[in-house]
Amino acid sequence: MVKHRYPSKQELQRLAAMSITQLQQEAAAGNSAAAVMLGKRIALERNFVEGQVILREQMLSGNMFAFYAISESFREAQDRNLVEGAAYLRLAYILGDRKAADEIAKMRLSSAEISAADTRALQLYPGFAEDQVPDPRPR
Repeated sequence: MVKHRYPSKQELQRLAAMSITQLQQEAAAGNSAAAVMLGKRIALERNFVEGQVILREQMLSGNMFAFYAISESFREAQDRNLVEGAAYLRLAYILGDRKAADEIAKMRLSSAEISAADTRALQLYPGFAEDQVPDPRPR
């Protein structure tokens, strides 16, 4: 969990209670979970594209937690995009996070939506997995 930068439940609760300014300070101090939370909050509350940039930077650095946050940002945005959200979870799965498949199942997508998400995940894969070798999430 630590290797893939997933925060503990307590850390997640602590970060969720912070303001954007506090998250910026934590992220600047090197807290990658805070950077992910910051990206998601900015995407949903201020500027979707700006938040996505932060989340993509975290994903490119190997932060698997960021794949969940970017998925949530697509699913919770004003202009929801469930297929794109599922694609980022599928990408997390391809990179070794077996629990991401469970999250996709919870979305209750149609077979056409799942197919579209899988196709999109394969399009995204080269951009996020250059040097990453799938590394299973601990059970």
